[in-house]
Amino acid sequence: MKPFVNSTLKYVRTLKIYDAIKTNKVLRLIKDRYDQKEFSKAQANVHVYGLQTLTLMREAFEEIGHEFWLDYGTLLGAVREKDFIGHDKDLDIGTFEFPDDKKKELEKILLKKGFTKHKQYELNGKIIEEAYNYKGAHIDIFYYHHGDEGKIWCYFCDIGTNMSFENHENYQLTVGYINHKVTNRFDGLTTYLFKGEEFHIPKNYVEYLIDNYGETYMVVDKSWVTGSSPKNIQLLDDVISVKEFI
Repeated sequence: MKPFVNSTLKYVRTLKIYDAIKTNKVLRLIKDRYDQKEFSKAQANVHVYGLQTLTLMREAFEEIGHEFWLDYGTLLGAVREKDFIGHDKDLDIGTFEFPDDKKKELEKILLKKGFTKHKQYELNGKIIEEAYNYKGAHIDIFYYHHGDEGKIWCYFCDIGTNMSFENHENYQLTVGYINHKVTNRFDGLTTYLFKGEEFHIPKNYVEYLIDNYGETYMVVDKSWVTGSSPKNIQLLDDVISVKEFI
């Protein structure tokens, strides 16, 4: 069912009448119900396959001589709930920027381990974020840069209001994603026991989580909106291209 829906969506997005289709109440209802069903599946897959996804990702990073840390909702869940967040539909990891050829090497290793490439975010032809799937569990890789003293930053992309789509043999190219710059205080990494496995997290994870989620990060906030609620996020004017492998 999902491959059929994805191939249909890939075709429909490029039609001139796509905007009209999106506003059709009946079609919108059908799409919303399908999305909710897929969202629920993704949530369940994080809890079933999330730990295996992280351990395999750790193995792949070790093979290329790099390390990552638990980031965003995955870090928040590890610290606050000692588990994956109940409503989270994906996993998040951060790593320091490395060349695109090394990212392609990482991709080859991940594919051999059973991952599939989901999305590749590019700015001026350079990869700034990636997303993979493993047994239905989604994982995002955020590439960080050193900023002012004691701070690091990464790009964070979100769906825009004026998107264009172009089909290619192995992916669909989308232009029009909104780009942000997210800045965090950072004091190096430490190891952290999460679900029986050791992973890296920021040594100053309290400050790091406060930067991303505010002083009350230990309290569940169902009204929190990633991309607009944090105070450490800056809107950029960049044009982001995304290759979606559907």
